[in-house]
Amino acid sequence: MKLIEKVKPEVLEALEGEPKIKYNASYKCIIASLKNVDRYRELSINEVDQLITFLPQELHPDSRIDFYYGDYLLKKEYQS
Repeated sequence: MKLIEKVKPEVLEALEGEPKIKYNASYKCIIASLKNVDRYRELSINEVDQLITFLPQELHPDSRIDFYYGDYLLKKEYQS
């Protein structure tokens, strides 16, 4: 199962808004990176940074653990 299938719907909805319209190339890169890996830890630091950059503040990681394991991004059943 690809990572994009494990991502919270509200994260994908947030990316569908302004980032998709104003920053289409970045949006496409983020979606491609989520489709190309199976686990959050397979993303590069650059890919995670880009993802966080285009998410609204309320969807950013709350702690280092959130950032490390990707819990801010993943549906409950896939969180560590």
